[in-house]
Amino acid sequence: MNIKLTSSFIIAVLLLTSLKGHAQAVDEKAPEELLLQLEFRPRTEFRDGYRVLRSDTSSAALFTSQRTRLSLTVTQPTFTFHTSVQDVRVWGEADPRSTKGTLQVFEAYVEPRLADRFSLRIGRQTLMYDNQRLFAQNDWRQNARSHDALRLRYQAERLSSDLVLAFNQTEERLFGTNFSPEGFTDYKFLAVSYLQYQTGHQLTYMALNVADGFQNQLRPEQMHLRYTHGGRVEYTGDHMYYTLSAYYQHGVSPAGVPVAAYYIQPEVRATYGILTARLGAELLSGNTPGNTTANKDHSFVPLYGVAHRFNGFMDYFTRFPTDTNDAGLINPYLFLLLKLSAHWSLRSDCHLFYAQQAVAVNTSQDRYRQYLGFENDLTTSWTPNTYTTLDIGFAWMQTTSSMEVIQNGGNSKLTPYWGYVMFTFRPELLRLSLRKA
Repeated sequence: MNIKLTSSFIIAVLLLTSLKGHAQAVDEKAPEELLLQLEFRPRTEFRDGYRVLRSDTSSAALFTSQRTRLSLTVTQPTFTFHTSVQDVRVWGEADPRSTKGTLQVFEAYVEPRLADRFSLRIGRQTLMYDNQRLFAQNDWRQNARSHDALRLRYQAERLSSDLVLAFNQTEERLFGTNFSPEGFTDYKFLAVSYLQYQTGHQLTYMALNVADGFQNQLRPEQMHLRYTHGGRVEYTGDHMYYTLSAYYQHGVSPAGVPVAAYYIQPEVRATYGILTARLGAELLSGNTPGNTTANKDHSFVPLYGVAHRFNGFMDYFTRFPTDTNDAGLINPYLFLLLKLSAHWSLRSDCHLFYAQQAVAVNTSQDRYRQYLGFENDLTTSWTPNTYTTLDIGFAWMQTTSSMEVIQNGGNSKLTPYWGYVMFTFRPELLRLSLRKA
């Protein structure tokens, strides 16, 4: 198996190696404790157009889902052990007489400290980098997301860095590395290099470089490697905040097509008193419609990040490039947040959605349109204490016939809407000091 390492990975390795020589010994005075935490999160949803356009015959859905998670963390001067198990279910889906278990291991890792600033996290863990656009826990989903990986970490006052390696298999094998999971598609190989440097209190630089590999379906021992390079810069002032993200994707897509795609996100944020306003846009490149002879894939895929907080709470654009039918996405947005008190806030998110490439609309003139629609998400959050939160939300959309083309169905004249009530209870059950007297 021939795996190319990009120059960014090599630079990151050299940087970590040079810094390791100056690292201090492990701090024997680090706190020794055992922490037990609970998360209980039921959410009731009313859906009539969530993710999929309404049709003339569809009817509204009403259900309650629930996540129950128990986490255990043991901290010692030389290592950390963490595990969390969870049960995710929809009320009524399981026969109460059934003997089939539903418990999942969400996280399970050990993190030995190699030196004062170096550690190696081994096992199932969440990967959350920068603003979580490319790597996220995806916490809105009740089952969330974790990875089985090795993760070398460096933490200093202004500089932090991660190197991640993962190689997936569906079972123990005697020969070969055929990776063909049933029911889902995931990477076979993953390498990540992440660097964050803060020059002071106002300017921060972040760089993220990723190589993810997918098995060649005709030749299981070969992989299609896709590379993503880029980062973000942010400036934080007294009342203003500015940021710009940019990424470029190349290599080979999971389908074996050469990739040349890009992503750009500028944003400005202003805070005055109880009001915070965020104005920005996302641009994800796409493919020209009807160009079946193209030898390049221009659809940018935001890897394993979160889309719920970036592209609207109704989740019409979460699976790329499927949810845009390969046409890409342009998403100008305006977010308004009112902090009414220390415990209560109101928020309104407005999105405009355009296909980055034109979409063919089946009208008498067979016109091409890029405008897809408008979405407004209204939410309120009440936090009476540090471990309890009540969230209530309502969202609606105005869509166009271009959305019907992208989704291959539905009626854009029918207004999609969705509402939810979510209760989150996340207390510490036990914090026990392990230090001997």
